Amino acid sequence: MKAFLDEQFSNLEQELKMKDESKSILRNKILQNTQISKKRNMRTYTWIVTAICTFVLIMSPFYSSTMASLVAKIVPISITPSFSDRQHNSDLTSQLVKLLEEEGYKVNSIGIIPSTYTIEISLILKDSTLKKATDDLEPKIKNYLYENGYDKYEIKVSEATEAPPNKPWDESLFNNVREIVKEVFASYGYAKEADFELAGLTKSWFSNTFTIDMPDHIQESTEIIADIEKEIESQNLDVKDIKVNTFNFEHLRQDNRWAYIASDIYEAMAGKSIYQLTGVSYKVKKGHSYVWIKTDLDELPSEEIVREIELAIQEYFALPETKEQIQNDNYTIQLLLKNEKPFVKITN
Repeated sequence: MKAFLDEQFSNLEQELKMKDESKSILRNKILQNTQISKKRNMRTYTWIVTAICTFVLIMSPFYSSTMASLVAKIVPISITPSFSDRQHNSDLTSQLVKLLEEEGYKVNSIGIIPSTYTIEISLILKDSTLKKATDDLEPKIKNYLYENGYDKYEIKVSEATEAPPNKPWDESLFNNVREIVKEVFASYGYAKEADFELAGLTKSWFSNTFTIDMPDHIQESTEIIADIEKEIESQNLDVKDIKVNTFNFEHLRQDNRWAYIASDIYEAMAGKSIYQLTGVSYKVKKGHSYVWIKTDLDELPSEEIVREIELAIQEYFALPETKEQIQNDNYTIQLLLKNEKPFVKITN
């Protein structure tokens, strides 16, 4: 039965190889009938593909690697900005939380490790054992992933252990000093800078030391630190010393912006064997942002795959919220073969 279905889907895969004009029409129909999300569901495709896939789901009790590969090929890439309302509750982790909660489970956390693509699920179990929960949930999770084109991943389910409670005075002290830092920075006209994490607490048995990151363009840094120290003393807070680190504020802001962008591009293709992603890295150097998406591909992929990737990235950068995020940054995006030779390069 499995061999027969694999053969049928091999034939179907050949039939689904369309001319560019036909693919464009199909893409437009999909976009007209679905909301934009990172992972489009197979149910939003043409009735022919839907009927065929439904038939296989009914007739086939096993998970077919051929079917998963086919799904990955016909589901277009959609890169959703993680820094906009468009992403709200549409990313994979949010959808999995929703799925598990609908099954009656309390989720402690869900995390994704990029390489090897691993979905780590932590559950709070009361009336079930870990084995029972795993046996119950894994088929449902795999079915959801399969419907959304994921066919290269690992799933790890664990039971959450109760974390030790935070010491109230630690949190209170940190929040009090953070508030002082924000107020003093704002009083000098640097409220925007104070929105960043400008204070860190180092504890010891005998004292507490705060570290303040000071943007290097601030001329009144000495006065600001003096005012912070006075306010800490006036509130009789248990702080022995303040250490100051300087940094390039604009570089940090650009670095923060591109952390989201690099992640968005990677996540749209990760966990799908057709792209064979193995990792992502980025850096900002002299105002130019570089993103490298690494793959395990030994040879150049087909022109169709390259065009699909390029189109998805270009559509992502054309979104108003993405334009606002990148501002006027110069950038270079590259997808690399296993030997680190680029096969996609997009730059402005």
